[in-house]
Amino acid sequence: MRILIVDDEPAARHRLAALIEEIDPAGFEIVGEAGDGMAALELARERRPDVILLDIAMREVDGFDVARHLIEPRPLIIFQTAHHQFALKAFDHDALDYVVKPVRKARLASALERARIRLAAPVRGRGWDVSALAGAGQAFGYTPTAPARLLVRHGAGHRLIALRTIRRFSADDAGVGAHHLEGRSLTDYTLADLETRVGAQFVRTSRADLVNVACIDHVASNGDGSLTITIRDDDALRVSRRRAADVKRRLQAPH
Repeated sequence: MRILIVDDEPAARHRLAALIEEIDPAGFEIVGEAGDGMAALELARERRPDVILLDIAMREVDGFDVARHLIEPRPLIIFQTAHHQFALKAFDHDALDYVVKPVRKARLASALERARIRLAAPVRGRGWDVSALAGAGQAFGYTPTAPARLLVRHGAGHRLIALRTIRRFSADDAGVGAHHLEGRSLTDYTLADLETRVGAQFVRTSRADLVNVACIDHVASNGDGSLTITIRDDDALRVSRRRAADVKRRLQAPH
C-alpha cells in the first residue's frame, strides 16, 4: 500500500514514517513526504499514492484544500487532527478516516488496516466525494479562513493566485472560473464555497457571478430597481433587483 505523508512539521512527518515502518515494513511503502499543501498536490499527482496521511492545520493550503483538489481517482485519506476523539464519534466514512495528534501507533495501525481492506474492495465502492468531505469538515469543526491566495487549475496541476488580483468569479457549464490579470482560470470550488471562503472582499451579484468589491469602478441604476456595474478591465454586469440592495450596502461599507 503506497502512502504519502503530509504535515508541515518535520518532526511529525518523521514520527509517522517511523511508526509506519514499525507497523508493517513489508506491506506499506512511503512514496513521499510533503511539508505543505502545494507540495502534497504535486506529489499526489506524480506518485499516485493509495492513501494520504493528511494534516488538516497547514498554512495557506490546508488539508481540506488538498483533499478537494486531488485528481481522480482520489486516494483514501486519513486526516490528522488535534480535535479530541470524543468530538468525532459522529464521523464515520469508509474512505475518509482520522487519527488524533499526537498520533498513537495502535490507532494509526487500525486506520491503515481499514484503508487496506477498503482498497481490496471493488473500485466503485472505494471513493469519496465533496459531500463526504463536507461531512468530515463539520465533524472536525473545520472553518476555512479567508486566504491571501487561492488555488486555481493550471495545466495538469494547480497554482496559487493572489485573491486581490481576482476581479470576479463566474459560473458556467465548464465550472467556476476566476477572472484575473492573466485571463480566466477554472477552480475546484462552487460559488457558494467561494462566497463563504472569501468573505467581505467579494459580493454576489447574480447566480453566476461573485465580484471583487474593490474592482467595481462604476454603478448605474437601470430604472427598474436593478443595477449595472462596471468591473475594472472587464465586462459590465447586471445586478438583479433582489441583489441590488446588498451590492449597494457592500460598496458603501468601509474596506
